[in-house]
Amino acid sequence: MPAIIDHAARRTALAEVAADLVATGGSEAATVRAVAAAAGFSTKAVTHYFPDKRALMLLTYRHAALSSKARTDASQPEGRKDVAALLHALLPTDPKVERDWRVWFSFWGLAIADPELAEEQRVRMRDFVAQIAAILAADPAFSHCAVADYPRIASALLAALIGIVTQVIFAPESWPPSAQAQAIDDLLARIANRAD
Repeated sequence: MPAIIDHAARRTALAEVAADLVATGGSEAATVRAVAAAAGFSTKAVTHYFPDKRALMLLTYRHAALSSKARTDASQPEGRKDVAALLHALLPTDPKVERDWRVWFSFWGLAIADPELAEEQRVRMRDFVAQIAAILAADPAFSHCAVADYPRIASALLAALIGIVTQVIFAPESWPPSAQAQAIDDLLARIANRAD
């Protein structure tokens, strides 16, 4: 009797292996052959799930995005919304979060020249801005903001987060975890204390 294979678990495991390869060597390192070798599978087994490198990178990116969503969802205290906790959950203060950012950066480079991947990126960014805006709207610290301003503020917060992360990735010695958190907290304090 043939072994029963959990295909969803295998795809997730391959995405994890690919993410590790991308984090240390860029998207060029995550070839189908390299993922197969690192996962202990045959190349044929990997191509069953990913016919080419583009499909592999797309799933790896989606896996990182879902990990990020799970992290931000888990960041919220029970019974209330906290935008600071949401943004702190995405700071690259641990290896898994940093790895996901490295996957995202690598994917962004591919998406520039690929309309389908670019659309995937637009959808993810739009959804994350919407998540930030919804939490801002429910966070008492930002109740003074006009409802129409939440999407604009959320977009600016995402831009600031990406800017901080970019600096952390390329100059980690200048951005210890405390400095990352302080940068987010200072920005949020300026928004919260702004008189409208």
